[in-house]
Amino acid sequence: MLSILTSFLTASMLMTIAPGPDLLMVVSQSIFHGFWSAIRFILGLVTGLCFHTLLLVVGWAQLIGERPDVILFFKLLGAGYFIVLGVLNLRSTEANNHTKNKERFVHSAYQKGVAMNLLNPKVSLFFWLFFPGFLFSTSLSVASQYLVLGGLFILQAVIVFSIVAYFSTHFRQLYQRKSLPRLQGILLICIGLYLLMH
Repeated sequence: MLSILTSFLTASMLMTIAPGPDLLMVVSQSIFHGFWSAIRFILGLVTGLCFHTLLLVVGWAQLIGERPDVILFFKLLGAGYFIVLGVLNLRSTEANNHTKNKERFVHSAYQKGVAMNLLNPKVSLFFWLFFPGFLFSTSLSVASQYLVLGGLFILQAVIVFSIVAYFSTHFRQLYQRKSLPRLQGILLICIGLYLLMH
């Protein structure tokens, strides 16, 4: 059992650190808004992961996998959400609006994290395909094992993303403050397009 869980944690950490929208958003929140904003975003991601774990436990993840129309709906919704956020950032580049814009987006970091996970049905599909390969007990129910695996996945995600956020803050000085909303706006639009095309 221990060897299976160790393998699961190793594989999960490698997937978490792999370049992707979640990692890019953690880095951007750290660089553009600071470490604690990134932590709020990470907590939002974790909330979404809890929801996807619950879907897996009750068997809805498989149902989503069998409904391509549901996947397309949430894909369009998620992509539209981040593209709109990006456009709002690009329209808020004037110096006198920067402080207000920064405060608004720091406070919405948690909501962005929740939305990024909840509006991405592929997370549920990933759990559905990934977790069964690491079932570790013949005495525990499958649902209980999924809860354990989900908890381990969430724990390592918090640790890995927090470490990434901490080291990303050291790059803040590379950017002029007045250009931050424009840079993050472009990044948010790119993430929206990424979600749309994958």
